Amino acid sequence: MKTYWFALLACMALAPLGRAASDLEAFERNSARAKQLGATHVVITEDIPPALWEMDVPGDPYPAWYMYHAGLLKIFPPAALEKYVDKDYAERVAALFQARCEVLRRLGLKAAYMANEPHVLPEAFFADHSDLRGPRVDHPNRSRTARFAPCVDQPATLALYREALQKLLKRLPEVEIFSFTTTDAGSGLCWTPALYPGLNGPSWCQRRPMEDRVAGFLTALHDAVGQMGRQITVDLVEIAPRQWMIPTFDHPELIARKLPAGMAVNHFEGPDGHRLSVRRFGGGAGEFAPVVGVPRPIATMRTLMAAGRAPASELVVSMGDPEGADSNFNVLEAFQNAGPRNEVDLWSALHSLASQTAGKGRADDLLSLWIATDEAERYLGTLNFGPVLTMGGILGRWVNRPLVPFPENLTKAEKSYYRPFLFQAKDEEQADDLVDIQGMRMYEGWGARLLVQNIIEKVTGSLNRAEALVLRLREGSGSSSQWELLGQRLAALQCLVRGADDIVQYQAQLDRVKALSVKPDPNPALGAQSGWDRTDLMRLARNEIDNAMRLRQLLLSAKGPLLDLAPTPAEETIRRLGPDLPAQLKRKMDIMNAHWDDYKRLFTAPNQ
Repeated sequence: MKTYWFALLACMALAPLGRAASDLEAFERNSARAKQLGATHVVITEDIPPALWEMDVPGDPYPAWYMYHAGLLKIFPPAALEKYVDKDYAERVAALFQARCEVLRRLGLKAAYMANEPHVLPEAFFADHSDLRGPRVDHPNRSRTARFAPCVDQPATLALYREALQKLLKRLPEVEIFSFTTTDAGSGLCWTPALYPGLNGPSWCQRRPMEDRVAGFLTALHDAVGQMGRQITVDLVEIAPRQWMIPTFDHPELIARKLPAGMAVNHFEGPDGHRLSVRRFGGGAGEFAPVVGVPRPIATMRTLMAAGRAPASELVVSMGDPEGADSNFNVLEAFQNAGPRNEVDLWSALHSLASQTAGKGRADDLLSLWIATDEAERYLGTLNFGPVLTMGGILGRWVNRPLVPFPENLTKAEKSYYRPFLFQAKDEEQADDLVDIQGMRMYEGWGARLLVQNIIEKVTGSLNRAEALVLRLREGSGSSSQWELLGQRLAALQCLVRGADDIVQYQAQLDRVKALSVKPDPNPALGAQSGWDRTDLMRLARNEIDNAMRLRQLLLSAKGPLLDLAPTPAEETIRRLGPDLPAQLKRKMDIMNAHWDDYKRLFTAPNQ
């Protein structure tokens, strides 16, 4: 039975994507460091350009969830699929993977490939091959058109996957490990209960046992590799279900008993159903995304401890955020050296790491800083229906959209820079609601306002301590550049956190006032004062103007990257902010300042 260790260095839910393919030097440098720490495999499928060709239905945002995934059939299309995919894009990404594999070959390392499978295919393909149409895999409350994955119960579909996999391995012989996520982001198997549209698929395969379906799919991959005289490991893993979600596989350990060796489902490997030794730690931005480069050594070390220290034959490293790679390699090395097994060991190992990083005289300050940011992240995580700064800040464009009392009256020109990137799937009324995130209403109402306010107070308190400690480290260091940049990143994080607070509070007050339908007095008596709700709403608007100004100043004066931004305006997507964010923040401020008089339509203006 194979065991392998997934060390997801700096990996986050929405990892930085789309940077130039020429950045092989950093990839080689990080891969070499990974090898020094015992890595045997490196993930090559991160940091790829978005497949913009998959955004093929105007107004449908859903492909944004899967256009960054390296599906086998779209990157290494078999002959029957070539006319349905963007071959130039496929070649561009395949060439990037090949270049990375060549780096790994020089270093004596192997590669790992991560994707979502079975991956959604273009509707044109199913129009021509209706017998291969499998389950609907989009999210019907967030998409505007149905999207389908191929049915893996069909022999012709399995033939496509065999051809694609063989094509991949001929070009990328270094790839030995595959990890496929299913039931998320445009992927899924027929008749799994967790599919977002509900249980569905072709009627003819409805009664086929799930263990036969999974075994048929994975065995086809196993046989395709066997024909080449190769061996690989494939782990088909469901999206981790939240409390409101249904698991994809009821008994993966039983399904695994029908699988050949090397094939696994939810980490259970065939044919004996034993659990793979899979170790993961997330040392990236976590709850802080899209802010980059904020170290999270406590969370990273805890994840490693939770995974245990049983020996593993393979160590698979994922690079993730390049701004955090060095820090996370240091954490991995400290963990390997210290081998912490309990809380006492943990803090001893972290203090030693702080001493190595900042010097013995500053170790206490640095460890206290890590504690403060760890507190902030854990508090922020209580708002996680998907990380709040990602779901709201990016997908809802809280970062750069204006707060005005009547957003429906903004002109197309005023909305043009943010509206195309809102992850909304229904109508303009929904798009104008600041807290309607993907059809979810988790931050709606006065109760949500109070809850978010309470949590953000704790988050900002912890971040204030962290900023003060960075300043002490900077003042006491002969070389202050690293601390200056970290201070700027923490300040940017504060802007995003405070912005989330402002926006939830603003929408709750705006909804409350509009529900009251109180007609303003057009000619108030002398001595009329501003109502508390008017004062509150306008205070929040001014807070957000000032917040946008502060973030803009930080971005313009930064000593390095603060946020994950697309490399070019053309690569700004629903899931990624654009490189012209400072200009967009200026537009936000200008639009809000141009609409102060709109509040007169809601409130009686003071006359003192």
